[in-house]
Amino acid sequence: MHASQVTPEVVHRANDLYWGSDTSVNQIADDLELSKGALYGIIEPETSGLGCPLCGDEVVFSNRTAKDKGMLDCPTCDWDGSPDETVDVVPSTPPASSNGAPTSRQERAADPDTDADESAYAPERLPPKPIMRPSTTTVAGGALIGAAVGLALVMWARRR
Repeated sequence: MHASQVTPEVVHRANDLYWGSDTSVNQIADDLELSKGALYGIIEPETSGLGCPLCGDEVVFSNRTAKDKGMLDCPTCDWDGSPDETVDVVPSTPPASSNGAPTSRQERAADPDTDADESAYAPERLPPKPIMRPSTTTVAGGALIGAAVGLALVMWARRR
């Protein structure tokens, strides 16, 4: 089957097999009569339920290897990192109020019975403040540089 002939059912089945089993990519492609390239083209990233520390949108696992290694990335702002660097997902729309009143700016603007107060013009959501914690790679790199500088100083001091 060519990638242009892929149906929504095949896409759904491919994603179920890819994310829900340990079946090899070659086996999944053979079972669905797809090339590996076509299979990779229809695999959708798996959601994580975690938020990007830069923009607040939900981050995803791009593939099974990334999921196994705990590597997430943000399709919105291209951030990538580990789950311990993430924040809670910011909902894109606020929940409906219990009294049935419109809750979003668009709903309030579309409802003529709603008073057009200043709160109607407030942004629906603000991105969270970025967490500026150094990653494990940064800390390890700093430690290696420090060790190299220390070793160089010891060698220099012994020569004198």
